[in-house]
Amino acid sequence: MNETVGRRSAQSMARPPAPFVMARWDHQRITFVTVAALLPAVGMSIDGRPTLFLSALGVVLAAALAWSWLFAHFRQRPLEWDWIMTGMTFAILVPDTVPIWQQLLALSFGVVMGEQIFGGRGRNFLHPTTVALAFLMFSFPGDYQKPDHTALAVAASAGGLLLLGLRIVSWRVLCGIAIGATVSLMVSGEGDWHPLLTGIAMISVIFLIADPVAAASTNPGRWLYGLLAGMLMVVFGHAGGDPGSLRAIVFAALLAGVFAPLIDQIVIWLNVRRRRRRD
Repeated sequence: MNETVGRRSAQSMARPPAPFVMARWDHQRITFVTVAALLPAVGMSIDGRPTLFLSALGVVLAAALAWSWLFAHFRQRPLEWDWIMTGMTFAILVPDTVPIWQQLLALSFGVVMGEQIFGGRGRNFLHPTTVALAFLMFSFPGDYQKPDHTALAVAASAGGLLLLGLRIVSWRVLCGIAIGATVSLMVSGEGDWHPLLTGIAMISVIFLIADPVAAASTNPGRWLYGLLAGMLMVVFGHAGGDPGSLRAIVFAALLAGVFAPLIDQIVIWLNVRRRRRRD
C-alpha cells in the first residue's frame, strides 16, 4: 500500500500537464500555479469583509508556514511552498464565525497529520485542508456553511479552468464526480444541481477532491474515484444539509481519499493480471 501511495503521488506531481509547457514542470511550479488559480477566490472572499478574512488568512498562513519550516528544518530539507496553498484554501472555506483559535488548532492538525507526518506534499494521500476541516467539524460541531455568492462561483470556475487547461486537475475526476452525483440524485428522487454549483462547493471539489495528490492517479482509477466522491457527496448531503454543503464535500473528500490508493492498487493488479494472461 505504501509503495502504491508513493508511486501514485510521484506520478501525479511529475506528469507534464501540457505539451506547450517547455520548462520543467516540477513540484514547486504546480504549487505556484495552484496558488494562482486560488487568487480570484481569495479576492472575492476579501470583498465585503476584508478585516475578518485577512486576519484569519494571516493567522492560518503563519501557522502553516511555521509547521512546514519546522519539519523542513529537522529533516534538513529546503522549505517548500505548499503551506500557502493549504492556508488559502482553508481560509476561503471556513466561515468567519469560527473562532481564530479553533482555526489555528484545526489548520495545525491538518498540516501535521495530513501532510508533514508522511514526509510532505506528494508523499501524503489526503489534502491537509480536508484533514483540517474534518478535524474542525468533528471537534467543534456547528454550522459551517458560510454565505455564498455568484462572484465566488465565477472565481472558482476561472481557477478550475486554469488547472484543467494545464492538466494539473484531471477532467476524468471531475466528470466522474458529476456522473456520480447525478446518478445519486436521480436514485434519491431529487434532481436539483444548484447546491453543487455554489462557489464553496466548486472550490471544495476542484481544490480538495480533485487535488492531484489526493485523487487516484491511474486513468480508470480517476473515473472510479470521481464516481465514489460524487456519490458520497449526495449521501452525506442527505445525512445533513445538502450535497453542496461544506460538511458533505469534506467528508466525501476524506473517505474517497482514503480509498484512492486502494482503487489504484486494484487497477494496477488488474492490468498486471491481464498482461500475464496475454503472455
